[in-house]
Amino acid sequence: MRYNDIISNLQNLTNREIKQVELAKATGITRATMNYRKKYNIEFSYEDVRKIEQYFNITFEENKTNETNVPVLGEVYASMGNGITVYNENQTGTYSISNQLAKELGVNLSSAVMIFASGDSMKPTIYGGDSLLVDTSKTAIYDGRIYCVRIDGQLYAKRLQKIPPDRIKVVSDNQEKYDAFYVDKDSTFDFEVIGEIRWWGRVAK
Repeated sequence: MRYNDIISNLQNLTNREIKQVELAKATGITRATMNYRKKYNIEFSYEDVRKIEQYFNITFEENKTNETNVPVLGEVYASMGNGITVYNENQTGTYSISNQLAKELGVNLSSAVMIFASGDSMKPTIYGGDSLLVDTSKTAIYDGRIYCVRIDGQLYAKRLQKIPPDRIKVVSDNQEKYDAFYVDKDSTFDFEVIGEIRWWGRVAK
């Protein structure tokens, strides 16, 4: 959807004048870049359109469907073993997910990405090759839930447990083979919660 179409649709749906600064705020795009988009009537990305819909609490007519396309990062893997280096985070496709399912899962579709699992440390819950739906807006830790985490540049799928005041226990489901370990402020490695894994699936064999 191009700039002029977005402005026209927004004004019809909100019944008021929409200012350029509002679009910049909704999308996180600088005012200079937004001015360029206005000048040349530039096409907005799917992700930007979703942000605008959420900001103004509306749905553009062309997006009133029962499914939403989630970006697939085809060369990004969350290891369930010794870690897989993230070497390419470019989108390689999309995965259609039911809006009703996303609602039931509590997934923010504008912040969701699909990646893949590798290794065996989360068996029997998750297997290597499984698709993982990660909600990157959910970084708060709730005990026992499975998250995608980055440790020293590598992604892992692990259960997390928050131990007050500032310690995190990192647990593998395959506990016979993989020991739990802890992360705290004195840890010598970088640690980041990328998002909560809200769904996983595999192709039947």
